[in-house]
Amino acid sequence: MQQVIDAARAEMPERFLHSVFPAKHDTDVHHVWFTPSAQDQSAMWEVLVDPYTGQTLGKRAAVPTLEFTRRNLVNTIYTLHFQLFMGEVGASIVGFSGVFLFMSAMSGVVLWWPRNRAFKKVLVIKPGSHGFRLHYDIHRVSGIYSVVLLVVMAVTGIYLTFPDYVKPVVNSISSLHKPLKIDALPLSTSSRISADDALTLANQFAPSSRVKCLWLPGASGQAWRVSMTAEKGIAWSGSPLEIWLHPENGLVLDSAHHEYGTNGDKFINWQLPLHSGKAFGTPGRIVVCVLGFIPLIMALTGGLIWLRKRKVQLAVNTHK
Repeated sequence: MQQVIDAARAEMPERFLHSVFPAKHDTDVHHVWFTPSAQDQSAMWEVLVDPYTGQTLGKRAAVPTLEFTRRNLVNTIYTLHFQLFMGEVGASIVGFSGVFLFMSAMSGVVLWWPRNRAFKKVLVIKPGSHGFRLHYDIHRVSGIYSVVLLVVMAVTGIYLTFPDYVKPVVNSISSLHKPLKIDALPLSTSSRISADDALTLANQFAPSSRVKCLWLPGASGQAWRVSMTAEKGIAWSGSPLEIWLHPENGLVLDSAHHEYGTNGDKFINWQLPLHSGKAFGTPGRIVVCVLGFIPLIMALTGGLIWLRKRKVQLAVNTHK
């Protein structure tokens, strides 16, 4: 791993080497991430390294980026999803869209609720319906069957956009793990253990876990940080485990395991796996993918319903 880091650093010597996502399988590559500096992580670049030869295979702007090419299409879509190509302003818009989605879903349930408790009629599309009635039924039925999942997407999206605002709320209910502050440790330039040493020590600490990410000193505090995934935990996505190592002697300074965390820690750890569907494996990802079309269906049918009502109202006003 130290050879991988040295090769990647030679590609971008002017930037700060932030972290490494090791290859997940035999045909994967190492993803080495860079930022403008240890303090500035507003942009990220990526260098891909062959895990067998240690040679760099290419580099690209990771996030944010606007590049509709084969090599960077996914990063471009990701940038669109979390900030609409508008930086912090776009990210805030996305976050408030989650708030709007939550409020819309809750108000939709109130509007859907049948006053005469005739639930069978409001849970199906009326046979033979067309035009306004069909649009109305599609809007009502697609909304009520997806409302729980839409609320989950909204809440998890709000957290992922505004974690600094959500965490204090969660912490007031159930205390969150706070990594040990190690202000007296030397900076990364004084580190005496290598990346290979850090990985070896982490694997000795949790031999049955898989390394997900290696954070260099300076990227997440002044210690080495190893993010690992244990077999059990958040359904199919595994259990997150964080280990902090002293940069000089490799001593384990602190650790955080999902299984032994507080309810607040567990709530936070579930947010991203739920939002992406990864918590439930491939079926979960498919459900989230399909769910992404529901707001579009609701917007189209809702717009058509509004236009029909507007035409009727205009006609009534004209006759008056």
